[in-house]
Amino acid sequence: MKKRLFCLLILMFAMARNCSFADKICPTCETIFEDNIKFCPNDGTKLNEISKKDIVPFELKSLPEGAMVSMNGEQIYKSSIDLRVGRTYKLEINAEGYKKTIFIISPQESGKIILEPCLFPLSPEEMRHAKIDAIADVQYGDMIEVKEGVYSVGSNRGNLDEKPVRRYNTNGFWIDRTEVTCAQYKKFLEDVEKYGHKWCHPNESKNKDHVPYHTYAWALKYSWVNGQPPHGMDDYPVVLVDWFDAYAYANWAGKRLPTENEWEISARGVDASEYPWGNAFGLDKCNVGEGPMPVGSFPKGATPSGILDLAGNVSEWTATAYDPKPGNAYNFGGKYGLPIVKGGSWDDNAKGCRSSARDSKRSPYHRSTTVGFRCVSDHAPNLLKPGK
Repeated sequence: MKKRLFCLLILMFAMARNCSFADKICPTCETIFEDNIKFCPNDGTKLNEISKKDIVPFELKSLPEGAMVSMNGEQIYKSSIDLRVGRTYKLEINAEGYKKTIFIISPQESGKIILEPCLFPLSPEEMRHAKIDAIADVQYGDMIEVKEGVYSVGSNRGNLDEKPVRRYNTNGFWIDRTEVTCAQYKKFLEDVEKYGHKWCHPNESKNKDHVPYHTYAWALKYSWVNGQPPHGMDDYPVVLVDWFDAYAYANWAGKRLPTENEWEISARGVDASEYPWGNAFGLDKCNVGEGPMPVGSFPKGATPSGILDLAGNVSEWTATAYDPKPGNAYNFGGKYGLPIVKGGSWDDNAKGCRSSARDSKRSPYHRSTTVGFRCVSDHAPNLLKPGK
């Protein structure tokens, strides 16, 4: 009798242990963990027990490859997770080629939830806009830091207006890895249409049209129609923009146009090389050809720090006004003088693509298929917000 009672007690104890088995939850981030974990891996908080009856298993099925899923703003990487009864969850699914889909989930009782979402494909035009947005978002923050220090600018072997070699001291800054693309510029135009010309230079003409275009036949291929970039040129450098367009975009982006010296030290580095990649010209290192090409098409022409397209492709507006004596150059104010253009373009030769060369024959209202721009910032790119 005693033996049977002892066995019954053991069985009841085992059943009680099994019924009281519980997962753990972090009281701070409310993430659910397995029972054997005692402290939250995210914030170190001691975990509290939570009964199995308060947890609902949730499973996602049949998602497109590469889909990104977030729950209450936090990205999740597993198809199966645990949810809590009584809580509300916002599930967001982003997949290439499909419209963003949002579900609101509020588990009210135990029992597994299986979701097999039906995603709606994007139309060709919607896919194009999504691609433009994706390109712009990536390129906007793609900047390279130019370190604080003393650099050499100018050349004693170049044109008369490049002499003499002189020293330039900088506190450091960030510069766009590539020229500003059509995709990036489109985002700027959208905000100008919504909010007006609050980013524009005070000396530009009132209600200026910032849409890249030109009436000449040679420019039609690169002119924008209905505020849209030419088809297939989303990742090409934006052209047919004058100095005021470039200034306004840079201001909208929370950045600015580089001075001539900033542009030149970005291209020449601490070695003061003739070209961004070294001292010998190479057709495999820059776009000198029939027209603009997608940014970054010549990775061999990058600077040692990784800045691309500082020679060829399109030449670039700067914030500096020309003076025959480079030491006397000054900031262009939008009224008097001619802003300097640097870098050479697809229509230049080896001499024009030298980093110390100075193009000083462009009116600030000049629009060309050979001229674009890039921006610099005094702050790290993660601190910048376009349109602010």
